[in-house]
Amino acid sequence: MWQAFLRYLQVDRTFLLLVFVFSYLLVISNRVRAGMMSWYVLTPEGPLASFAAALLIFVLLRFWLNRQAEVAPSGNRHSIYLRSFALGLGAYLLFTNALGLLIAALFGNLARNFNPETLLHSNLSQVVDFVLYAGLYLAYHHSQQAAAYRQQLADYQQQLAALQLQQLKAQMNPHFVFNALNTLDELIAVAPEQASSYLQHFASLYRMSLRYAEQQLVPLSDELNFARHYFQLMQLRLGDGYQLEIKADDQGATYWLPPFSLQLLLENALLHNQGSAAQPLRVAVVVRDGRLEISNPLQPKPVPVTGNGVGLANLAKQWLFLSGENIRISRDTQQFSVSLPLLEEHAHV
Repeated sequence: MWQAFLRYLQVDRTFLLLVFVFSYLLVISNRVRAGMMSWYVLTPEGPLASFAAALLIFVLLRFWLNRQAEVAPSGNRHSIYLRSFALGLGAYLLFTNALGLLIAALFGNLARNFNPETLLHSNLSQVVDFVLYAGLYLAYHHSQQAAAYRQQLADYQQQLAALQLQQLKAQMNPHFVFNALNTLDELIAVAPEQASSYLQHFASLYRMSLRYAEQQLVPLSDELNFARHYFQLMQLRLGDGYQLEIKADDQGATYWLPPFSLQLLLENALLHNQGSAAQPLRVAVVVRDGRLEISNPLQPKPVPVTGNGVGLANLAKQWLFLSGENIRISRDTQQFSVSLPLLEEHAHV
């Protein structure tokens, strides 16, 4: 039960222990300032009551923080804090006044405890306590979120570096270069015009690969251009049984995505499927309503190729960090598709 309570508050025991010590010292300080200089200064009933009030404040704040996060999941963090603080303060004053009224009624002290002067002093004291303990809790919560964000950022940077290295290696590895040059040699002998086109796409692909290798996000238009060069290179190598259709209704300059994302998905389609003149493999890339969708019919190769899935997994983690959304992967007996939410600001990283 205690562990569940800590999980609900999203705090650890060390934080609560420090809050209790702070409450104890605060009560002792107030007693000394009031002129109390006896052993009563150290008695624990005051600190325990203050600590209980702190726990109540934490519970109210956590409740409203959770509610605000549900109502506005993508809202500004500072506005969420302010609204939660105001709602928590109102709930705290309502609870403490209702509790005080109940106790005063039970002991017949309504006139003494609920006159204007006493109410003003009591509520001012409650406001000060709430501001003090709510400030401690929100500062702790903010520091925990900042630490989690820094860890997410570090994980993302590591995943991004791994993905870029994987993609660059796929471009630059000797096997790829050997196949590309061998294809070029064959084309020079039998189709010089195609050889020239192949070399141009090959050179463009390398230049773009080297330029993108150091970037964390690239414009959608550049990534689509990269995909065209890559697929045309594959068409010249594999034949007309492989076709790419790009339909971009809203490829505005405001959209960004991690480099090589689209190429990775195209590679995935070519790796696991086959095409022929009679039954071409048509890969569709559609940009619509702020999303990028890549789909292809399932035309598996006679000998299935087993991938390790690392590239797609890394891509999913990157998008979850950058946009807060999961990528959508769907597969049925005839079609495979991946849908990505496009990023609207370069400042995400």
